[in-house]
Amino acid sequence: MFLLHLRCEKKDEMTCFRNISCLMTIFFVWIFNIYKSSAQDTNYVKKYGNILNVKVFTYNNVLEFKDKGSGLNYIPDLHSGIGVGFYCKYFPFDFTMRQEVSLIGNDKYHSTSVTDLQLKGYNKYFAGDIYIQNYTGFYTSDVISYKSKIKDLHESEYNPDMSVRLIEAVGKYIFNHEKFSYKAGFTSYEKQKISAGSATIGCALYYVSICADSSLVKLENHDNIQACNFGFNGGYSYNYVFGKRSTLFISGLLGLNSSNFIFKAKHDREMRISPALHIKAAYWQNFHNWSAGITCVYNLVHQTFDKDLTIFINSRRIEMMLIRRLWYPKKQNKSNITTKQY
Repeated sequence: MFLLHLRCEKKDEMTCFRNISCLMTIFFVWIFNIYKSSAQDTNYVKKYGNILNVKVFTYNNVLEFKDKGSGLNYIPDLHSGIGVGFYCKYFPFDFTMRQEVSLIGNDKYHSTSVTDLQLKGYNKYFAGDIYIQNYTGFYTSDVISYKSKIKDLHESEYNPDMSVRLIEAVGKYIFNHEKFSYKAGFTSYEKQKISAGSATIGCALYYVSICADSSLVKLENHDNIQACNFGFNGGYSYNYVFGKRSTLFISGLLGLNSSNFIFKAKHDREMRISPALHIKAAYWQNFHNWSAGITCVYNLVHQTFDKDLTIFINSRRIEMMLIRRLWYPKKQNKSNITTKQY
């Protein structure tokens, strides 16, 4: 299963960014199509067998970063909206279309630009996520985003020249793949019948670029401060099944990344170790033809550009969705009718 989500972008400034995104997307699809999932233990995992899944959802996305030196938070906006999507088991993509419904207080705030591409691939053995984000136009606030109100936020200082580009590619191997389904926990395209969990281990790649112009402390007088990190991670994921239809999913991942600076300070060329934290959670009510639930993702990337410049990047996503399963094979439909008659 894959998920692809793309939003608006600037044509001239985003050419290189789009090329990287396309290359990573093609590579990601190729890798996950190599590994074909064999049958899991049917006592623990149920395949629904339907051909098409249609979903409707509401969402709230937030990306912010904090300058540790000044203590200020930089928030692009409080992005909320509605969307629809579908997933066909014969295709590798889960496609969603979203419409922003956030209220904008003034015409001058319309310059906020967002690119948000998400690609997810889950099978029996592996789970991987790629997030490619570009936010232009940030508010300066001394209050963290989840405590901010739109009205109060739009009264803060606005920096139209500030932009953040973040590429995250995180992959992990699932050890207990016979009994645990990552796809059932986070997408509900399968069903976990008995509670099970699995340790995971993997690697991650991060690219961070902050264009701050005069709005933020510069690194060696560069308008752009950039870094590319690579590291390893480990964690645990668990599906807790209770009642006839309820499933609670939780996944935690802690990584350590070594930093290779694109722009290095002449007086500070040390290779630094930075932590990263990824947390996912979901709750589902699963029926034969329907699933309803809420999913949450939280990513924290710690990046030290210089001994005097440390940035914490927070990315949070919350979705409430309703999934309808369609087009079951005829043989399965007949077997369901026979079972009901008995």
